[in-house]
Amino acid sequence: MIYSLPYLLFLAILMVCAFLAWNYKDNIKFQHSTIIVSIVLVLLFFGLRGFCFYDWNSYYPLFINKTWSKFFHPQLGSQSTEPGFTILLLTCKSIWNNYHFFVFVCTIINTALLYRFLSKRTNNIPMGLVVCISMGGLYLYTDLMRNAISILIFINSIEYIEKKKPIPYFLLCLLACTFHSTAVLYIPLYFILNRKINKWLFISIFAVGNIILLLKIPVLMSIISLVASFINPELEAHINAYTKLMHEEGFQISIGYLERLFTGIMVIIYINKLRKVRANNDIFINSLLLYFIMFFFFSEFKTLSLRLSLLFSFAYWTLWTDLLNCITIRSNKYLFAAFISIYCLFKMYGSTNNPIAKYDAIYWNDEPYHLRKIYHYQHFNDK
Repeated sequence: MIYSLPYLLFLAILMVCAFLAWNYKDNIKFQHSTIIVSIVLVLLFFGLRGFCFYDWNSYYPLFINKTWSKFFHPQLGSQSTEPGFTILLLTCKSIWNNYHFFVFVCTIINTALLYRFLSKRTNNIPMGLVVCISMGGLYLYTDLMRNAISILIFINSIEYIEKKKPIPYFLLCLLACTFHSTAVLYIPLYFILNRKINKWLFISIFAVGNIILLLKIPVLMSIISLVASFINPELEAHINAYTKLMHEEGFQISIGYLERLFTGIMVIIYINKLRKVRANNDIFINSLLLYFIMFFFFSEFKTLSLRLSLLFSFAYWTLWTDLLNCITIRSNKYLFAAFISIYCLFKMYGSTNNPIAKYDAIYWNDEPYHLRKIYHYQHFNDK
């Protein structure tokens, strides 16, 4: 519990801002105040963090070792990252050779992009931040620095799907690719996301996905083996042997699975209202379906499933707040808002209740890299 306390307190303050924004929605000045407090809180909490979670183990040495000369003249075997991220890192390093300054700049970029997106997609930005941080945003801010900028650039390109402007859309997708190569998956979505999917097709894909996860049907391994069998039967045997070695346990029925089941059912029930409550919501309904496809169909490989589905987690950030607007009975609306709040706190607790998540801020403790590295190795396998 002690490791989760800073994160729970942080989320609780955001929830208070969301509640105040909801109850004083006619007071524009007060609304702006809740937004400012929320944004500043996010910047301070994530931007001034120390070495928390996992990926600083990779990013700190990268920051220390990367130079402009290595960027222009890469050496064989040296650690490489996408050019956009590398240029940002080296620019920050040129201004101030301090890893925490680089983290703070990345946090400013992430928060600015997230604010721009939420300001166009939700009527309650603090609530949007609560849902975002609880549904994937925590890991984007703390661990997946390259993914974070890439995903947040992409979600700001969605407006060009709505406006039917392919050139700025593709340019932003290419920019996102310079921060993380997985953004290449976003490029063809210009032709897909804005289509109105049939409700029964959504239900069918969602149902098949659940069956695949619950029965642990090895979809990915079957596809790989099938392709390999056409190329070379010996290759198929090697791939089968390799995938058995690499095969992970996969997902079990858990709170996380029930959350996805609940979300899918709610979207199916309210799909017509969701299309009315906000223009072009089909983009996010389709994105949620892609999220489910990535999560369910590749569930045999847990890490792959989580990483691919994270690319479409932004659908949660808008649809959960829009579901709140779909509920017309006031008491039911309050109940659903309470459910969102309690579940987000519960999910935050589950994500941070371990020693690796121990919060450290550079303004109060500033545990140095080598000491945190020792602590990390001591507690890496702790539950």
